[in-house]
This record gives sequence, C-alpha cells and structure tokens, in this order.
Amino acid sequence: MSGSAADRSLPCGRTVGELLDLVVDGGIEPSDTGLAAHARTCAHCRAELAALENRWSPVREAAAAPVELPEGLLSRVLGSVRGLREHAFAEPAEVEQEGGRLQVSQRALVLLARRHAVEALHELPGVHLRGLSSVDGVITVSIAVRYGVPATVAAERLAAGVAERLRESVGPAAPEVAVEVSDVLPPRPDLRLPPFE
Repeated sequence: MSGSAADRSLPCGRTVGELLDLVVDGGIEPSDTGLAAHARTCAHCRAELAALENRWSPVREAAAAPVELPEGLLSRVLGSVRGLREHAFAEPAEVEQEGGRLQVSQRALVLLARRHAVEALHELPGVHLRGLSSVDGVITVSIAVRYGVPATVAAERLAAGVAERLRESVGPAAPEVAVEVSDVLPPRPDLRLPPFE
C-alpha cells in the first residue's frame, strides 16, 4: 500500500495505515490496543477493515502455503557453513603492506573467495555456485553447469578468475583455488547460452 493511501484518514480520524497494522497482526482481538477497541465499534473502521482483510487474504494464503526446498539446497548450505566453521581457529594468512603486516583469518579468506566467485560467475552464463570449502590452504569452489556448457572450460575460467581476484585482494597470501563440477543442470531450450570461446 502506498504511503498516501496508508495516510488517508477516515471520518473518525483513524488512518488506513493504523487499521492495516491490525489486519497484518491478525485482526481485532480483545487483547489488542485502544485502536482495536475503537475499531470494533466504529462503522467507518469496520468497513475499511473488511476491505483491507479482503485485500490481505491472498498474502496470508501465500504465507501459509508450504514451500518445497530446491533439490540440494540443504546440503549446499551445510557445506558452506562447514567451510566457514572449519577455519574458526586456523592460523591467519599474513599480508605485507605499507606500515606493517596484516593478518587475514582463513574464514575471511573463504568469505572473500565466495564474493569473488559470485563476481566471476557473472561472466560465465549457465554456471551456478553450489558452495565453497577450504582444506589445507586450497579453496574449492563447487559449481553446477547447465547442460551444453563446456564444464572443463567453465571450471578453468572460474578458478583463474577467483585466483586473480584473490591475488589482487591479498597478494601473495592468496590461497590456491580449485573448482569442482558437482552437478549438471538439465538443458533449457528457452535459455540461449553464448558460446564459450
């Protein structure tokens, strides 16, 4: 609802926005505030509440509908969490810079690599990030490729792109980057992928 519609006053002096709060909160219950007590007896508020309820009911229905998780989402999330948790107490990488030495935690390196992977994937249509992990100083980026995308070429480009961005960020302290293809997504005829050169 736009600000001007929510600010509209009823003849009784209450605003539509105030009444919308009652609708969003679940209606007029005896335990509600003075506004709810007023709205129970005011003809103007009751009419506006009925209209608001009518418009708000599809939102409630959508919120109540069960949502099926995409296949593999849980394992990808857990993999990312494990990738961060494993390095909570690992030795930090050291970056020489003007004025001294900067220590970068392994956890921060994993997060930085994730950001760089997302950036690099914008240049690789049909390639999707599935997770990141780090073992023995090597960051492994897990990806899914759409059928028809040359997986080896995509993996090599992604590894080079992330490694280059990490070197620009932390210099010689940048970890090695590996890319693994963990899934191949079904073809989508409606999706036109540009050729990988």
